[in-house]
Amino acid sequence: MKFIPLIGRVLFSAMFIMFGIGHFTDGQAMIDGGMVPSFLPFPMLIVIATGVVLVLGGVAVLVGYRTKQAALGLAVFLLATTFLTWAPMLSTGGQQAMTMFMKDMSLAGAALLLSHFGAGPMSLDAKQSGE
Repeated sequence: MKFIPLIGRVLFSAMFIMFGIGHFTDGQAMIDGGMVPSFLPFPMLIVIATGVVLVLGGVAVLVGYRTKQAALGLAVFLLATTFLTWAPMLSTGGQQAMTMFMKDMSLAGAALLLSHFGAGPMSLDAKQSGE
């Protein structure tokens, strides 16, 4: 059973790391695809900054370092993304917008659970606290 939180962290963090790297490798496509709201200035800077947040948060959760803080940061990011990007598209974006909206809401819920319960055993947090 001690492996369950580790497996959960791996599965949860993989998406953030992968998508965060995508912010660096294909940032213009994110801007062109409408993932940065048009009212925000400096869209490429936003794409790069959010890429940094995703990679750092994902790696922190993966290794279980300051997991509660990292997960809370990811939850804030996910909720902002949900309401700034996907919510406005719900009336016109069809099924994909609803899918992305619900995915990010679900991931935000998981991130909030991690921010409350922490990384569990087999993490740097547990090692530092002597568990």
